[in-house]
Amino acid sequence: MRVALPLAIRPARLADALDIAALHHVAVHRLAAGFYDADVLGRWSPPVTVARAERVYREAQEAGGLTLVAESEGEIAGFGTVRPVEGEISACYVAPEQARKGIGRRLVDAMERTALAAGTRALRVRAGRNARSFYTALGYRVGGRGEHLFEDGTRMVVVHLEKDLAPIG
Repeated sequence: MRVALPLAIRPARLADALDIAALHHVAVHRLAAGFYDADVLGRWSPPVTVARAERVYREAQEAGGLTLVAESEGEIAGFGTVRPVEGEISACYVAPEQARKGIGRRLVDAMERTALAAGTRALRVRAGRNARSFYTALGYRVGGRGEHLFEDGTRMVVVHLEKDLAPIG
């Protein structure tokens, strides 16, 4: 059921890094648990620390990413990271208790608009299996399966998706 929430989408700040990391951790471990085993979940989203949260945030920005947060009633309800020049969404997560309320859709819409403003005509995403139906409902086409290899050799099956952002006509 969709519930209209007062929601603001804004660029993230370094001060948001810990809240973003905590949301990522709970979203991965609760929403993807039926799709991946504990080893994959643990590698995908290890325990949260301030140092790691700030490092991950800075690395995303240094790689050309723009992280957006969806804020509701002073709390971060979701976040997404887009690399507009490269045409890639590298993250989109919603707090489990806020799932299926349109927050992810609004984040993806904002990331698509950011990419279009940068001159990008298509967006790619390498998503977890749990996110496949979310992206296909937003018009992304499945381009195949792949794997993400973690540093310790753990493998995670992912889905490659793409969406043409260019207007028809």
